[in-house]
Amino acid sequence: MQAGRRLVWGGVLAGGLYWLVRYLRPRHSSLVLNDKVVIITGASTGIGRALAFAFARRGARVVLAARSVDRLEAVRREIEPYTAAALVVPTDVTDQAQLQHLVDETLARFGRIDVLVNNAGRTYGGWLHQQPPELIEQLLDVNLRAPLHLTRLVLPHLLAQHSGYILNVASGLSRSAGPLFAAYTATKFGVAGFSDALRRELAGTGVYLTLVLPGWTDTDMVPAEAQEIIERHGFEIESADDVAERAVLGLVRGENEVILGGTMARLGILAERFAPVIVRWYWRLWLTPEWVAAMEKVRSG
Repeated sequence: MQAGRRLVWGGVLAGGLYWLVRYLRPRHSSLVLNDKVVIITGASTGIGRALAFAFARRGARVVLAARSVDRLEAVRREIEPYTAAALVVPTDVTDQAQLQHLVDETLARFGRIDVLVNNAGRTYGGWLHQQPPELIEQLLDVNLRAPLHLTRLVLPHLLAQHSGYILNVASGLSRSAGPLFAAYTATKFGVAGFSDALRRELAGTGVYLTLVLPGWTDTDMVPAEAQEIIERHGFEIESADDVAERAVLGLVRGENEVILGGTMARLGILAERFAPVIVRWYWRLWLTPEWVAAMEKVRSG
């Protein structure tokens, strides 16, 4: 009996130490962003726009990609005082030909790619059975297929340089599933799995990958009435600027994973990993009509 207890506690301790090393200990990184060429998808609004500022303020040369030319040009004008160069490449990330064009235009202008930021994303809250199939396809295309395909196109150039960085912007729902976001969660779990697998593929190549898990963020996706109820449930709503700064800091530090969203988000991820029954009980208690109504307002345009 004593030996059995020691074995169990030894396993728990070893697992805890592995988790701490795996998720909390940063890899030493000598990354200096000055003059690095950074591609950012979804750069016209929200976290993507904030990331453009965060990289530009560190002297990077920024390539802005999204569908809206007008919004991209507005971001370019705003970041120009901070960066030596900013390039606008209108891109629909669901179109593989346009992804190839984005890579080609970046290489034609700058001759290299140093950092790829897969940030473009869509969200849609509500009951799965009420979501139209074309919407689910859009979520899959933008959130999951696009980063896979764009990374595939960029990787040969990073590997040829023996250096490079990939920053995948996912979600806290990549590690802890939330009701009313089944399709969205599926895509973000996919991004997390893709990131974990690719990081292992890239070991020893000089190319590194950081996964960012934002929580609730103050963007157009989350209207004010939904934010009020989210905060009433104890969740923090962070600014896009704070998320972007922490994401870039994690990249520079060489962190494998950056968990954002405050205490509740971190507890949710820990509970999902080690005691998922607690998460199930939590949602049985808090999945109220008020919460459902608020989540149905959370969606991107």
